[in-house]
Amino acid sequence: QICKALLVDPKVGLKQREQVGTSAGHHAEPFQARREVFGRNTLPEAHAVTFLQLLIAAYNDRTLIMLTIASVVSLAVGVYDDMLGSHKNDEVKVGWVEGAAISLAVVVVCFTNAINDYQKEKQFQKLNAKKEDRTVKTLRDGNEVEIGVQEINVGDILLIEPGDIIPVDGVYLGGHNMTCDESSATGESDAIKKGLASDGRDPFILSGAKVLEGVGSMVVVAVGPRSFYGKIMMAMRQGQASETPLQRKLDVLAEQIAKYGMSAAILLLMTLTIKYLVRCALAP
Repeated sequence: QICKALLVDPKVGLKQREQVGTSAGHHAEPFQARREVFGRNTLPEAHAVTFLQLLIAAYNDRTLIMLTIASVVSLAVGVYDDMLGSHKNDEVKVGWVEGAAISLAVVVVCFTNAINDYQKEKQFQKLNAKKEDRTVKTLRDGNEVEIGVQEINVGDILLIEPGDIIPVDGVYLGGHNMTCDESSATGESDAIKKGLASDGRDPFILSGAKVLEGVGSMVVVAVGPRSFYGKIMMAMRQGQASETPLQRKLDVLAEQIAKYGMSAAILLLMTLTIKYLVRCALAP
């Protein structure tokens, strides 16, 4: 019934130049009608993180923000001391050096972290593209052919053998002693035997499953973001990555260092201010 509804003969497969649903005299790309209805076996491109976003994320750290405030204060005090303070008559003005050095250190740290994250993001995208660059066996016009996973359409008859990782959702049509590992999709570690529903076995083959043993064929019923694996990947894109225990501990440590550093800076500022006021009061 499924093959009949999908307009495919399980013994022949799809036609290489199929143009279902096109009007007479109107040219269309092969499988265009199927892809318009069921979609392509590709996921939408993930939103790429820009270098500016990574730079802002790298700067969003309490320690760096505290150092920035300290550098501004130090720079302001140093410039004031050089221009109007006790060092206004000096030939070489060096009061601005300390504040500028702190600012430069903050910039270097931010750009270093952002560049490293940007390079890792690009490498991750390349690895994902390479992971999807593989072929599968399918029936087209009654012949066994190899096609890329991006070219699979709903209604294709896939030929499955041990070691294959299923790229789409499908329904088992026939074969011998097929067993699949669906732990990557369902979390169940037990191998599942596949077979016809009339024999009391599970006929549904989920995308992401690995064929452990046996051979067989299946008809594709869902591809791309509509497949089981595709839905999981789309949900992972929308969700936020949870922090590891080590990251949480490091965040707490950084926050404590920032608090203690800020407290020490405020205490030192108050001490110097009191010292300055006392000196001014005792001056003749």
